Amino acid sequence: MDLTRPFLKWAGGKYRLLDRLLPSIPAGARLVEPFVGSGAVFLNAGFASYLLCDLNADLIGLYRTLRRDGERFIAEARALFTPGNNTQEAFLRLRETFNASSDAEERSVLFLYLNRHSYNGLVRYNSKGIYNVPFGKYKAPYFPERELTAFLDKLRGCDVAFAVQDFRSTFAALRPGDVVSSFANLSYSSALSLRLSRILTL
Repeated sequence: MDLTRPFLKWAGGKYRLLDRLLPSIPAGARLVEPFVGSGAVFLNAGFASYLLCDLNADLIGLYRTLRRDGERFIAEARALFTPGNNTQEAFLRLRETFNASSDAEERSVLFLYLNRHSYNGLVRYNSKGIYNVPFGKYKAPYFPERELTAFLDKLRGCDVAFAVQDFRSTFAALRPGDVVSSFANLSYSSALSLRLSRILTL
């Protein structure tokens, strides 16, 4: 199966199980993802319309910024992937800038930088909402330009709505013809996750 890889690292991501998950998704008018994460299912499913949801506002903000700013966003993000920014000092400075920023575009660019430079690609906030994942110490963090372009192309080729909300609000917004992909967090146990995964068609 020829699959498109997400541009984000994501704990519990679904990419490695797509060969088993995708054949289970029935046809429908719109695919709804209550936990979009890295967008692996969105990237590889063949729907004309999508509702992509997550509680992480920075994640949804990144997707919205990529759709709005396109190649300009990719160029701004690429500019951060330099040897000079791959040090603990630079990482901590940029992490502090991210945590202090209220600008959606700036947070989106820095969120991608942090995702690729943080330890294990983790996304974690403390009780005050401060991103606190430590520096990953990678030799040369990969800039996912090809994957970003593929994601942008997919966004431009179909109807996509984004929402920052929990799964209860997402289920409340369902309409006839929706297909809901609701997969458990795959970072724990693949076997358990597959048992808990469910596809709902209205």
